[in-house]
Amino acid sequence: MIGNRSARRVLALAAAALVAVPLSLTLGATSVEAGLGVACPDPTTQPFRPWSDYARYAQVPDGGFEAGAAGWTLAGGARVVSGNNPFYLRDRSDRSSLQLPAGSTATSPPMCIGLLSSKMRFVATGSTGSRVKVQILYRGLVSSTVGVLDGGSVDSSGAWAPSPEVGMLGGVLPLLTQSVQFRLVATGGTSHVDDLFLDPWKLG
Repeated sequence: MIGNRSARRVLALAAAALVAVPLSLTLGATSVEAGLGVACPDPTTQPFRPWSDYARYAQVPDGGFEAGAAGWTLAGGARVVSGNNPFYLRDRSDRSSLQLPAGSTATSPPMCIGLLSSKMRFVATGSTGSRVKVQILYRGLVSSTVGVLDGGSVDSSGAWAPSPEVGMLGGVLPLLTQSVQFRLVATGGTSHVDDLFLDPWKLG
């Protein structure tokens, strides 16, 4: 039997978890608007299926850079260039990618995220020794930062290839999370990245 103190603790933890769940999750996996108008697209595509990843993903806003990195914050020489990855994970008509010279950064627009989100992925290529560090920024009310996760580094040297699965917080979002952003940091050489996707509700 659970004592009064234990029961109160369980209820408190449950309440905290519910606060951390975005509105999109409580309403189900549909195209709705989360708090503050952050879009929650349907995770209906399986872009990494050819590599035996059967999760369903939603694209990061302008994650294919066909709109010129609309909503992104680019610094240090990061820019959209002609030339798409050869896999065309989003659309066969795509023609652009993001170039990241050493020391440059690119931060995505905010995106809806669910409590059980587990991973994000993209494709990359680059010169010998090029590498991209991934940071995951959890945002709360009025865009305040409630947590920053080091997602590790992706070796982008050589031919275009999918990144490894970049793990999120494994189902434990920082309290009061409303949205998530991704910051790409080029730590060596010149990298090109394209087609960023998030598994927002851990559907696969």
